[in-house]
Amino acid sequence: MPTRHFTPDELADLGVPPDSPEDVEWSDTVLVDEHVSMSKYSQERRCIFRNTDGRTYAVKYEAQVDAGHYEAGPPPDNHGWYGDTVEAIEVERRPVIVARWEPVTDEPTVDQPRLGAIDSLAAIWEETGARTSVAREAAAEWIVQHADEVAELRDEYLESAEVDR
Repeated sequence: MPTRHFTPDELADLGVPPDSPEDVEWSDTVLVDEHVSMSKYSQERRCIFRNTDGRTYAVKYEAQVDAGHYEAGPPPDNHGWYGDTVEAIEVERRPVIVARWEPVTDEPTVDQPRLGAIDSLAAIWEETGARTSVAREAAAEWIVQHADEVAELRDEYLESAEVDR
């Protein structure tokens, strides 16, 4: 697993971590900021960002729990990063379909309005916290990749059909 070490100052210059998960939408470098786990007074989050070298990295950090008017404890010191550097793991975007439990409805799902393929796939990416532009780009790449695979299988089939004649 390729890793790289950044100083907290280098990460701050890249906008990592964002002040708020909603800030991802307006950032050129931060692609995704997602919840990982929760403790009593803080939450662990993962920020995925593009570095100036064009590579994409992920770092985990601690953030204060947003508990509304309830006591949530002090914010974590230095985002929970201890030491002079923070380890970042190089990551790449891969399409993954995840099954989940949905409420049972009386209406058949077949009659629900159908979205286009890109909109349907983009909705899956957006549920993971990805920006709309990133989600639509990933969906389009996925569809193109699938079309290439189908064309390749079709060509193989046609070649084998010619051999059988």
